[in-house]
Amino acid sequence: MNREAKSLNIENNKRTEVIRIGVMHFPSTILGTGDALVKDATLMAIAEINQSGGILGKIVEPIVVDIASNDYNITVQARYLISELNISNLFGGGSSSSRKSIIPILEKHQAQLWYPYYYEGLESSKNVFYTGACPNQVVQPAVNWLLQNKGNGIYLIGTDGIYSRTVNKIIRAQIKQQNGLLLHEDYISHEMCEYQDSIAKIKHIDPEVVISTLNPEKSVAFLQQYAEAGIKAQDIPVLSMRLTDVELRQLSQDIDDPSAIAGHLTCANYFQSLETFQNQDFLRKAAIWFGVDRDRLAVNAVMQSAYTQVFLWKQAVEAAQTFDVLPVRQAVYDQICLAPAGKMKITPNHHIDTACRVAEIGVTGKFEILYTVDPIKPLPWLGAEELNPNQSTVVIEMLTEIAQSIQRGWKFEKEAQDLEFTITRLLGRGQGKGRNQLAPEITRAAMSKMFKANQRLLKSQSDLLNVEGELRDANELLERRIEQRTLQLQKTIKQLQNEAADRQQAEILLRESQQRFSAIADNVPGVVYRAVLHPDGRVSMPYISPRTLEIFGISVEEFTEHLEWVFDMAHPEDRAALNEMVRLSAEALMTFEHEYRVSSFFKKVKWVRIISQPHHNQHGDTVWDGVIIDISHQKQIEESLRQAEEKYRSIFEHAIEGIFQAQTDGCYINANPALAYIYGYETPTQLLTEVKTEPSRLFTEPKRYQEFLRQIELEGSVASFEAQVYKSDRSIIWILINARANYDEQGNFISYEGLVQDITERKKAEQALKAEQEKSENLLLNILPKEIVNQLKSGNNAIASRSDNVSILFADIVDFTALSTQVSPNDLVTMLNGIFSSFDILADQLGLEKIKTIGDAYMVVGGLPTARSDHAEAIAEMALAMQKVISNFKRGDDTTFRLRIGINTGPVVAGVIGIRKFIYDLWGDAVNVASRMESHGLAGGIQVTQTTYELLKDKYSFWHRGKIFVKGRGEMDTYMLLDSKAQLRPDILDLSKEGTQSVSSSV
Repeated sequence: MNREAKSLNIENNKRTEVIRIGVMHFPSTILGTGDALVKDATLMAIAEINQSGGILGKIVEPIVVDIASNDYNITVQARYLISELNISNLFGGGSSSSRKSIIPILEKHQAQLWYPYYYEGLESSKNVFYTGACPNQVVQPAVNWLLQNKGNGIYLIGTDGIYSRTVNKIIRAQIKQQNGLLLHEDYISHEMCEYQDSIAKIKHIDPEVVISTLNPEKSVAFLQQYAEAGIKAQDIPVLSMRLTDVELRQLSQDIDDPSAIAGHLTCANYFQSLETFQNQDFLRKAAIWFGVDRDRLAVNAVMQSAYTQVFLWKQAVEAAQTFDVLPVRQAVYDQICLAPAGKMKITPNHHIDTACRVAEIGVTGKFEILYTVDPIKPLPWLGAEELNPNQSTVVIEMLTEIAQSIQRGWKFEKEAQDLEFTITRLLGRGQGKGRNQLAPEITRAAMSKMFKANQRLLKSQSDLLNVEGELRDANELLERRIEQRTLQLQKTIKQLQNEAADRQQAEILLRESQQRFSAIADNVPGVVYRAVLHPDGRVSMPYISPRTLEIFGISVEEFTEHLEWVFDMAHPEDRAALNEMVRLSAEALMTFEHEYRVSSFFKKVKWVRIISQPHHNQHGDTVWDGVIIDISHQKQIEESLRQAEEKYRSIFEHAIEGIFQAQTDGCYINANPALAYIYGYETPTQLLTEVKTEPSRLFTEPKRYQEFLRQIELEGSVASFEAQVYKSDRSIIWILINARANYDEQGNFISYEGLVQDITERKKAEQALKAEQEKSENLLLNILPKEIVNQLKSGNNAIASRSDNVSILFADIVDFTALSTQVSPNDLVTMLNGIFSSFDILADQLGLEKIKTIGDAYMVVGGLPTARSDHAEAIAEMALAMQKVISNFKRGDDTTFRLRIGINTGPVVAGVIGIRKFIYDLWGDAVNVASRMESHGLAGGIQVTQTTYELLKDKYSFWHRGKIFVKGRGEMDTYMLLDSKAQLRPDILDLSKEGTQSVSSSV
């Protein structure tokens, strides 16, 4: 189940038909908040079923009812679900009192209740499936274990209700039967949460063990106060019959010192710590459903039963192909569901076989299982149902009366308590008045209620006396019947002894036995025979079953008339071995089993197996009793398997990839020659011997190996797992592993297998390719801006963009043409490289983009390819720095170089064009104007346009040159940039000096 399955998927399936079920939820009952979790577990199963498509094409719609804990309200709601909403399946049911109130309605309307709780037994309604445990499955085994291992002096404490009173009666009887000693029995009302009085009694009486049948929530308060009273489990342990993982989680959080409760016990058929595949899968789904981490999740036996019984109902519906109760009820008996607690199957008495587990609270605050009894057959009537029909009916009726009397007695006690409360309340209303001064009608009502309660109590006591009398009568009746049966058995034995002496009767019995044997032999899948070798060498066959025609192709009559055919029909190649086997068997009276081929009377050869046991009779004959079975089909399968194994072995041995099998801890089980070759070993045996106990030694990084094992255990497979490993000579290679896990029938991880490839050469090629790619990219970055390179790599061959506001700088070396005629080409290039390299460093420092150099001219732009608001300031800083840097370079006559620089600001189009020797370039009128500013400028000066001046005038000093004539533009107002009002950044000057030192010395 995934997170999306947390919805019941009803809204998403409005067009799909629905089947309604009732979920009876009792958050306000004595079951407390735990019953809300049972409801949630039921809804979790429904959501999972709906996510997988529902049942018989219908989506399951749960109708959840929240009912207060009184019988009247419960029956009203149950009748509403069944009668008004036509719901025939109810899930849940709450307390024992609630269940007993619902059963008459279920029986009347032929509806079914799925009841997941532990209960007190003494009940078996066909309209209820009891998927929790009954007393003989959990209570009785746990008490047996307790008496044997913890002591026999018992203090019994329980909640004042049907469950505790009934179960405690069973425990009392069990203690007495096993010579235990019941020291005290204590019942606590549902309303009480303080147990100091009971704990004080326990301290005073000092029992060896306390057995608690308190309800789950009361068990938490009791154990907390027990620990606070200073009683340790090693002194007087408590066995809590109804404490689960859910309550233990709450108890561990509430108590100051969790170790104070360590050692106390509980019993159930399920604990969260079970390591089965089904339980771990259930916990994984539950963590998602409840939205908590696995380590904070708490579930219990009732929740897992509530979850599983929904799937059991689903299986039964699908088997019956209907939602009708009666066919589904019949289909349930054949269904098996793998539950978190183990296999769940409904028995004919509507209960389940289940295990008993006794657990101890550990120091970590979790249950640790101490003792497990294999699945126990449910006996809700405490074994009475296994008596003969007449006896079991009487005893079950008596036990039913006892259970009903317990229920009635408990109800009467509750009514008496209610009556006492009513009188107290009435007296409170008449505060200041005496009892005789109360309103007469109120007094009469109270007395009437008391009279009726007393009448019912007297009737209940009378019923109990009647039941006890009837039990005594039933016991006397059973004793008389046993005595009669004993006399009858003695007469029967004497009669049989007389009949055994009668020869005629013996012959009849023998004939009947022969008939039974013939019937069995006729149905055996083969030929059953008796063969006799007489002392004179003759062979006879007194008996042979009628399947000779199927195996040998001849009838029984032909077979007995021509016994020599048995050996003649054996395949010539197998005949000698068959004769020798028979001879040795006759000499040593040795049982033999032999396989051979039959070739006569068939178009195809058949394989048969003969199994025979020899012995000597009183006449000195050698007698063989045996069977001949056709195993042709089995031989075909064996041959197919052999061929498949040979084919697989051939593939395994000659594969070019390494193939292996390994245990869960990584130790190799098997390996092919290719794997040995990859790791540098001559044979697979040498490889397995070297690394058998320590496979991680192959890996250069053992953590990588552990990561591989963890991944295959968690995910079941590993694909394209790369790692570096050592060869036998300790050289290192790269390998690629693909592997998958193997599981047994229970879903346990038992081994894994996979393929290994040597990818060392591929890795080297990838590394070389990566290095070449990096070189190519670095070369491209020296030609184009990084953003443009990224666009080209993404396949965008035509790159162009418009920028509305950038600053362009052109610089030219004054009188460089004349200098070029005076120096050698090498010196000229060296000189230009030094100057322009210094300019490149400045551009990188200022975040500007060099566009190109043309001869002795240098072009740079600010605001491209990445826009920036201070592009004009950055270009101004560049121009001032260039003028300072150029002064570091000397001409041949020891005079310094001078620059003429022009700057303009405006819109441009930038981009890359062409398919060969492409460059990043700018176009637009602003570019032409910037070029004109340089060509019409002054040597050693920086000329800017009016546009640029307006952007820089507040931060830089200018000289207004005035209007000049510019080709193609006419007169333009220009300014000469002098310096920054702030000093030029010293890091730029230092960097430019470093870049010019080597160049200056060479020039």
